[in-house]
Amino acid sequence: MYKNFYHLTAEPFSPHPATDTFFISYTHKEAWYYLLFGIDTQEPFLVLTGEYGMGKTLLCLQLLKVMKEKGMHRIEYIPTTNEGYGGILRRMATNMGISPLPEDDEILQDIIYDRFRAEKDQARFYLIIDDAHELDITTLSKLKYLSTFSYNEFFPVVMVFVAHPSFLQDLKTSALSSLNQRIKRRYHLSRFNLDDTKNYIYYRLLKSGATGIPSFSDETIQKIFEYSGGVPRLINNICDTCLLIGASNHMASIPPTVIDDARKLVEGSLTDIESKAVEDPDSSYDSENMTAFAENIPAGEAAGQVNVFSNKMIVDEYEPDITPPKVSAPKKSLKNILIIILVAILLIAVVALLSKIFTKDNDIFPFSSSKKATTTERSPVHDEKNDVKNPVLRDEKNDVKIPVLRDEVPGTPSDQIKTRLDRTESKTPARNDLPLKK
Repeated sequence: MYKNFYHLTAEPFSPHPATDTFFISYTHKEAWYYLLFGIDTQEPFLVLTGEYGMGKTLLCLQLLKVMKEKGMHRIEYIPTTNEGYGGILRRMATNMGISPLPEDDEILQDIIYDRFRAEKDQARFYLIIDDAHELDITTLSKLKYLSTFSYNEFFPVVMVFVAHPSFLQDLKTSALSSLNQRIKRRYHLSRFNLDDTKNYIYYRLLKSGATGIPSFSDETIQKIFEYSGGVPRLINNICDTCLLIGASNHMASIPPTVIDDARKLVEGSLTDIESKAVEDPDSSYDSENMTAFAENIPAGEAAGQVNVFSNKMIVDEYEPDITPPKVSAPKKSLKNILIIILVAILLIAVVALLSKIFTKDNDIFPFSSSKKATTTERSPVHDEKNDVKNPVLRDEKNDVKIPVLRDEVPGTPSDQIKTRLDRTESKTPARNDLPLKK
């Protein structure tokens, strides 16, 4: 973003180390001389220490580049210590053209020793180990034995340890006391002073193609120095963010007020309003109380600027969207209601179908009929004369129907039936006299 605004050919404060932007401060110059002198005098061990972000890896890359330019190709740079002692041996063997590589570390070590003995030109092998403070004591002990290997009074292995200052404490342990004694000199990278910080900032700008802009006032550089403490990596972080803010506000010169806002971005700190917004995403954001980055810019430095870099840009670019998506509840409930209605209709249709099937014959399923199937009553006989319906009884002995008269017959129900039977028999012919049914 700011590279196009300031017409730069590259990012001046890139976090990745590059040898073409290697800045020789006083402390880096002394460290560089220490390394070159140790390589020239063939010291078996070189130790370079420095805090995180001081440019130790950049020194390693620069040393590797210069040594290859001098025709020294038996060099192995170990950027990470996760490989262990076996991984270091395999890197050395591959560089020396040893193949195939055995899986056993001791066998591979003996093969490397034999290759050194067989060589007549007595060429040395250089190991540059970055982040050596992460090596365990066992690996360091094995590396000590590898470096002390010699034949015909010739020590072929030279080791360069680049590490954090805590590595010096590890060397003072009893297990590594002999290795500590073999290290003749050590060098520690010190932090930049104010002049180094200023020179470093403008050196990186010139390397990126800057032609006068952007610029940093002396007060701004003072605040950058106070924030970074003279550590190059922190200088890169704060300056890169300052240029981002400056380009957004069309600033040719970076004022001191930008440093505070850039620091918030680098460290991830939040203002009181931003903290409240994070804790309560539904609360409204008061844009009038938000502090713009270009609020205290001196007159004339940002004249005519319209697009003010506000904290809204910070949220859009650096912070995730904390507003939860809104779900339409009415649509969801309507869908559920439609599903319930469809299911109810299907159930009603199934029940109706089953009811129609099982209630088709009342004789088979008497429980579904309104009348009992076991009743002894028959359909009433229609009396045309009296136009009334008289109930009848069946005489099973003579196979005739006996009408039940409506007039009351005295006596018990059994006497009433017997009396009615007698009346019927007097009027009914005998069974033998009845005509045969065809």
